[in-house]
Amino acid sequence: MSVSSFYDALPLSLEKKSIRVLDLDGNIRDSPSGTLLGRMRVVDLVDKPIFTALSYVWGAHYSPPHEICCDGFSVPITSNCWAALCALRRSFGSITVWVDSICINQQDEREKETQIPLMGDIYSSAASAYIWLGEDTLQSGSAIDYLRSAGFQNYFTSANDLYLLSRKSTWIYWEIAWSLSVRKYRDCVKNWWKYGFLSGVRALWSSIQGPPDKLIAYEALKDFFSREWAYRVWTLQEGILAKNPVICCGQNVLEWRSVIYSIAYLDYVSQNYGVALPEANFGVWRNIVLLWLFVNFEGRPRDRLPGSGPTNNITLQRFMPEYWDFLDAITRRHRRLAFTALVLQVVVWFIFMARVEVAVGFMTSKAQLVGAVIVLVAFIAVGIFLADPVFRWPITFQREFIKRSLDVPSAVLHELCARQATNPRDKSYKMYAIFSRLDVQLSPPNYSRTPEEVHQDAFLALLNWTGSLGLLLCASDRKSEYESSWVPDWGEDISQKWFEASYLFRKGRYDATPLSYPTWSLRGGKQLVLKGAIVSSIIQHSGPFQFIDDEAIRQRFEQQLFINALSTLKSYCRLGNPVLTRFSKPDPGPLSTPPDSVPALDMSTFSLSYWVNILNPLSQNSRILFRTLIPGRETVGSCPKCAQVGDLIALVAGVPLPLVLRPEGDSYLFIGSAEVDGLMEGEIWGKLTDEELIDIVLI
Repeated sequence: MSVSSFYDALPLSLEKKSIRVLDLDGNIRDSPSGTLLGRMRVVDLVDKPIFTALSYVWGAHYSPPHEICCDGFSVPITSNCWAALCALRRSFGSITVWVDSICINQQDEREKETQIPLMGDIYSSAASAYIWLGEDTLQSGSAIDYLRSAGFQNYFTSANDLYLLSRKSTWIYWEIAWSLSVRKYRDCVKNWWKYGFLSGVRALWSSIQGPPDKLIAYEALKDFFSREWAYRVWTLQEGILAKNPVICCGQNVLEWRSVIYSIAYLDYVSQNYGVALPEANFGVWRNIVLLWLFVNFEGRPRDRLPGSGPTNNITLQRFMPEYWDFLDAITRRHRRLAFTALVLQVVVWFIFMARVEVAVGFMTSKAQLVGAVIVLVAFIAVGIFLADPVFRWPITFQREFIKRSLDVPSAVLHELCARQATNPRDKSYKMYAIFSRLDVQLSPPNYSRTPEEVHQDAFLALLNWTGSLGLLLCASDRKSEYESSWVPDWGEDISQKWFEASYLFRKGRYDATPLSYPTWSLRGGKQLVLKGAIVSSIIQHSGPFQFIDDEAIRQRFEQQLFINALSTLKSYCRLGNPVLTRFSKPDPGPLSTPPDSVPALDMSTFSLSYWVNILNPLSQNSRILFRTLIPGRETVGSCPKCAQVGDLIALVAGVPLPLVLRPEGDSYLFIGSAEVDGLMEGEIWGKLTDEELIDIVLI
């Protein structure tokens, strides 16, 4: 019997919400080593059947492939699926589980089209959704163990317990704060006693550099955050829509509540203690947790725009105020204990010094020498104490807190672009269930449509949902060959683009069209009609820049590549408009020489690193410099390297950055975003009248 015949024997009803589930045999003794046995059957979600679901990364098929024996028929599965089912069988025994690659006939696109809209119902109806991260590869301790212990979860068992704890059992705060205060010294003494002076110093130094409770094991968390599960499109909606996710990693099992508290705890200590976390990886998990809370949290109202998508910034603090109060209360007491210990330490050193002075006698050279040594040691001891992260006040990290406040559209768009999919259509289709929960009106899955049609539909749906034409920047510098130049392929992580992701929703530092209302319409199903004005054109541009490596920097002016790049930059960055090419990047900090001074423009060694920090982003993001004329003066800017002389610079209502357009008859090809000195703060837009705005038709 062929694979198709096997699935044909278990037909799915198109009229009902029917799915196939696998009854996995948990009796390992009756099956050969590595053999999986099970039985497939059809159930209707309307009948509320009891089952679980598996969320995992498919991975590759090996030859010979792994198989599961269903009703006497061998169904090939990927190695990762086989490992996940073996782990579930080992941990839970016999279970009923829905597995997409087994329970859906992947060769039947019609069946896939009918099952994808049910994904939200499948995972929200499942008693548990097991998230398989893969085998535990760490030798010195599992990330699951650290996450299980992080966030002080051993002091409470549920959110209700936490709420009562924060209201009544205030003594527990002092217990935890005391434990945090003495932990670093206890570890220092223990290491000193066991392994010697250097080991004790290393233990003390690590406690000073890290968070106050040392529950963060960076290698373990790096392993956890970098798991591939968090970077696939399928798994995003599976994790967010599941009512009761459970993390499985090797033989370790972690309930989802522990993940939420752990991520919230990590977010808290990074904001309040300046703990450095792998931002890119941690940000993905923070987005997952935040979106899961937004979709599933029923205890608090969700703010929305009238008739549109959510806009208010969402933070873990908003969803978990009791837990945040719990951590704040611990922190306050920890600081009180730390300040008390600091004062006592100073007093003890004074007393000790006085006793020594009495012992050796006053006004002697020996007393002065001993006193100087005691003062030096006391200053070192107090300095080490003050270096403790507990003395770092939250106000220092206010900027980081603002960056970590995000809205739902930003989180959804980031995950849509950053996650990978083998079939380009799945970039949209595998977000279908999440879009449905967020009231994004996406067309049902249809694999007969081209990727461009699917992605155009997703773009228009998101555009109507958010009301932000800044989404057009997602198509900037795209590498696809779509017929419509304004349709993004969602294949490039927006956090890796030249501009900051905040510009997609007009929240960036600059806005070339301030106070403008986004206006758009669709003409002929292919052309996007916008309102704007053509303000200039590219009259000259530089060649592409090459990356300047450490060797080129070391050789400096002996390296021809370096000389050419600096010469090009100098010719474009004249007095009056220097270094505009860094408008969306972090401030490099104070320079030895001001950037608009003659030595700086002469590329002196005093500002060498400053200019390199301008040149390399241009190379990495495939940007070039160009000259143009705007009303009143000649100016410069940057644009994609595919731009040509004669391309136009346009300001479009609702789009925060100038656009590079290429005339094609009465319409324009969208080339990408530009930055132009003299346009970025609305200098020209504010002078335009409504009568001067024209229809800009993008093809």
